[in-house]
Amino acid sequence: MIDRFAGRFGRFILPAGLAFALAGCGSSGSSSTGEPSATQKLGNILMFQSTTPPPVDQLPQDDEANFICPQVIISDGGAAIRAQSGQDSSSLRSQVSINTVARECTPIGKDGAFTLKVGVEGRILIGPAGSPGNYGATLYTQVMRNNQVIARRSSRVGGAIPSGQTGADFSHVESNISVPAGSGEVEIIVGLNPGGGGEPARRRRR
Repeated sequence: MIDRFAGRFGRFILPAGLAFALAGCGSSGSSSTGEPSATQKLGNILMFQSTTPPPVDQLPQDDEANFICPQVIISDGGAAIRAQSGQDSSSLRSQVSINTVARECTPIGKDGAFTLKVGVEGRILIGPAGSPGNYGATLYTQVMRNNQVIARRSSRVGGAIPSGQTGADFSHVESNISVPAGSGEVEIIVGLNPGGGGEPARRRRR
């Protein structure tokens, strides 16, 4: 289903190698029961505002078959944020991590301009030194062309971990990002930061 719209919307990207210290941090893959994977659900939310796609006869037509939606890149050091009270693993209080990213591009006209949605799903975990409560981080979304920033967003992501649980999922979608026409490669960069300052660090491709 996703590949059918690779020209217009691009492919949805699942970062590889996001292995963290705490168990349960990895994102889910394809289900043997036929249920959509986490990546498919996030892609469906971006395209159809639902975790399941509409009937085939209601799907949009691919008017821009040659359009390629840029990939999402997770910045160096931006895949996970940890809070620790010491140096050893027993001092870990919490971890906020990105598990899955996806994007949707909608071309505007024939000159290469498009609007963009970027979706992120992640996980909050508490460690041996942590306790139930609210945890979060700042998620940065940055669009660049030829090393110049053409769009930047920042949002607070996270959630509450109630008593008796060790983790919680979160999701966030940045929408209505306008990318003007222009020459050169476009990069979509996301990353986490513990505070309210800064921006995605030097980027790494997935």
